[in-house]
Amino acid sequence: MVNYSEKDIFSFLETIPDPEIPVISIVELGVIRSVKPGSNSVEIEITPTYSGCPAMKQMEDDIVSVLKAKGIEKVTLKTIY
Repeated sequence: MVNYSEKDIFSFLETIPDPEIPVISIVELGVIRSVKPGSNSVEIEITPTYSGCPAMKQMEDDIVSVLKAKGIEKVTLKTIY
């Protein structure tokens, strides 16, 4: 069982590059709105850079992949427009 802080989660997410502009992270881009860590879980609110952004699916997959690799079993993503 893992218990990461909000700061820990943000640091993990900062390693994910924007699929369209790889020199900037999805955190720097402003896609990540909030992080709510729980016991072995995390809820993350994300927002697209613009309506219909084609890279959102890739960003969602990358978020889940990175956090599951850190041992977080349940990753819930909520898209906020």
